[in-house]
Amino acid sequence: MKDEIRKIEKKIEGVIAGWNMLPQGCTVVVGLSGGADSMALTHFLLKYAVPRHIHIVAAHINHGIRGEEAQRDECFVARWCEDNRVEVRFLHADVPALAAERGLGLEECGRQVRYGYFQSLCGENGKIATAHTLSDSCETVLFNLAKGAGARGMSGIPPVRGNIVRPLIAVTRAEVERYCADCGIPYVTDSTNLTGDYSRNKIRNQVVPVLREINPAFESAVSGLTRRISEDEACLSALAGEKLSAAEYHGGYRRSILARLPNPLLSRAMAQAVRRVTASRLDSRHIYDMTGLVRQGSGGVTVAGGVQCSVQGDTVFVSLPSKKEPWCVPLDPNGTLLPDGRMFRLNQLTKKEYENRLKFNNLFFNNAINYATILNITSVRSRREGDAYRPAGRGVTKTLKKLFNEAGLEPMLRGGRTILESGGKILWVEGFGPSQESCVKDDTQNIAEIKIT
Repeated sequence: MKDEIRKIEKKIEGVIAGWNMLPQGCTVVVGLSGGADSMALTHFLLKYAVPRHIHIVAAHINHGIRGEEAQRDECFVARWCEDNRVEVRFLHADVPALAAERGLGLEECGRQVRYGYFQSLCGENGKIATAHTLSDSCETVLFNLAKGAGARGMSGIPPVRGNIVRPLIAVTRAEVERYCADCGIPYVTDSTNLTGDYSRNKIRNQVVPVLREINPAFESAVSGLTRRISEDEACLSALAGEKLSAAEYHGGYRRSILARLPNPLLSRAMAQAVRRVTASRLDSRHIYDMTGLVRQGSGGVTVAGGVQCSVQGDTVFVSLPSKKEPWCVPLDPNGTLLPDGRMFRLNQLTKKEYENRLKFNNLFFNNAINYATILNITSVRSRREGDAYRPAGRGVTKTLKKLFNEAGLEPMLRGGRTILESGGKILWVEGFGPSQESCVKDDTQNIAEIKIT
């Protein structure tokens, strides 16, 4: 019996040392639900902490979901911590109400509540220890496989993420229960773990036993798989991060650089760009939409957390939604720098040059204006409320809002459209062309081409 206990403890110690999880003298907040995994972890850490002067604080959360059973668990934890002189903190949260308020699922909202509370207890330099096991990691891999996850999702639960550490990640659930039995560690059982109401329970109670019949060392095999995938993912993610940093440009990223990347790097680069502005988790559909946007070179998509990704010219923008402040800059004959980093230029053309260009590109008409309509006071600006103009050839004056609606232009892209105004009149709108007054006619001699790069 002692040999079995020591064997399990050496596994845990090896993980802690191998990942440098718990520096001497640190504070560790242990998530203590009262279940077998968290009780085994807390029991182990209490012994491990003494010679290393590590301060242990247990944290228990009542999520406001399981009623009397949750109250039972809280009383059990309080009594055990008192008997074993363990410092413990409790949090009562109404997760169902918070989930509805935040528009989240119960599981994701509960996760946010837990880790937010743990972080508040451990401070900047402390560690958060959770009792995830090798069995949990295997179930996560199978769950992500069913959702069509990529390498990141197939890497299992990482031993370390930021200041979160998982000392039991090399130990199976069966080993944890054996450890509890041999050491006389009491624990409570969450009745929801025994039902088939949750996807993870179905994997644990129905799928894993079948896979264990095929390979009794199933969990060890998955551990080797996740290790190899994690190493590959770390390498590709590092390369993608380098490429993303190289593409940074005026609050966005150069599309011309990103579009040259192979899909394994581009998909990771875009995922990292999103993670720079939100902690929300992306799914494969979001990544597919973003990489398609970069390849296509125009348009916009909204992904997890409301993050907006759009392409304007050669710039890919990834940001949280916000009301864009209107802007207006005077026209510079040598080139006007726009707030998004692009350059607005007016290049004068002869009538012959204009006609030659038009022969090869009918759409060139949309980016040419009668230079004589530009007056002394001329500016390049963003859209304003109530803006309206008469697009050349349409025979009617319309508000920009109506024009944008008719064109199906996504709201997130409208504030980025550039407008040329002179003498208080709109002469040209990006993507919609010149006004009737400023367009090139048969008798126009003084012509300018508008280019935004």
